[in-house]
Amino acid sequence: MSRTEKKFDAVAMMRAIRDKVSAEIEGMTLEDELVWLASRELKDPFLKRLRDMAAQRADSAARPSAGR
Repeated sequence: MSRTEKKFDAVAMMRAIRDKVSAEIEGMTLEDELVWLASRELKDPFLKRLRDMAAQRADSAARPSAGR
């Protein structure tokens, strides 16, 4: 059985990105990390929409309900 040469290694790419992000956010508080994440420019419209939806849910969960 012959082996094919990898042209793209997704695991290696994910690890490199994770290491870079970890170095950037090292020592940040959770609040600092959230601000950092929100300040990142997303080129993928789907990821931007997901981030915006998550932020809206977090905002609404943080606000006290009027009926309680």
